Amino acid sequence: MKKKIYVTILAIFIITSILIISGCLDNTSQSKNVVIKGKDEIYLTIMDAINESSKGDIILVGEGIYNESLIVDKSITLTGKNKDTTIIEGNKTGDVIHVTANFVNISGFTIKNSGSIEYPSVDAGIGIYSDNNTITNNNFISNDICGIFIYRSSKNILNDNYFYNKKFGIYLKQATENNISSNVLSSNSEYGIYLEALSDKNIISDNILSDSKYGVRIKGSRENQILRNIFKNNEMGLYFCCGGENNTIVFNIFLNNSEWNAKGYPINKWDDGSFGNYWDDYNGTDADNDGIGDIPYEIIGYINQDGLNVDRYPLIKI
Repeated sequence: MKKKIYVTILAIFIITSILIISGCLDNTSQSKNVVIKGKDEIYLTIMDAINESSKGDIILVGEGIYNESLIVDKSITLTGKNKDTTIIEGNKTGDVIHVTANFVNISGFTIKNSGSIEYPSVDAGIGIYSDNNTITNNNFISNDICGIFIYRSSKNILNDNYFYNKKFGIYLKQATENNISSNVLSSNSEYGIYLEALSDKNIISDNILSDSKYGVRIKGSRENQILRNIFKNNEMGLYFCCGGENNTIVFNIFLNNSEWNAKGYPINKWDDGSFGNYWDDYNGTDADNDGIGDIPYEIIGYINQDGLNVDRYPLIKI
């Protein structure tokens, strides 16, 4: 009897050892499962799943740390299980995710540690070189240059993401008609959002931009809409220069930006004809108690002979 029990225990031990070695009982491997929705195959890397995917596929990524860089050249959806625990680690090399296909959707990840090259290309957590992509509900942290870089592309949606990076949160270059909304951009050493070189007709709305050198800088770009954002605790809030003109800035809140709230040498529209923005350093009165300041708020920089480049209807209350 004792011999039979011993043999049984030994057999269980051997079988269990084989299963562990093979990965069948490895919780770490299980947590890193990657699947293409509707298919039976399980992958341990995201790139393997992308290579096996087809246009329109949805790739579901389990929790874990994925040490890889991705090239997304198909119109697919990447969905992480939990944005705080599904982590793509770029290991300081190039883009963590490089997107060249249109209609790509990415959500539910922490994307970190892209490379440090800034010129002529720009390394980023996600580098977008295509149109009509949606990036939502992700964390971008510790990327050397920027969280998201968009180049010569349009109609992308960046929504409900968190950016905490070493230089830029979001950087657009020759990128038009993109929608950047409801993001939190904090403690980016240079710019929360930077628009450069003909990045026209973008919408920047409902974001919180804080604790950076500049909340937003717009250089050489026109007809952008800056709406309902909160600029707080930056060195400089909002800055236009070098042909950054004919942009519209309305219903924003400027609080405790240490150097200045806004500065602009070109001419921009700082109200919509009825309402402007809230400025914590506005010194005017509101005699008729309509919530609008009685005198315009002057933007630092150039004011022409017609009195343009001022907020004519500064908001008194938040």
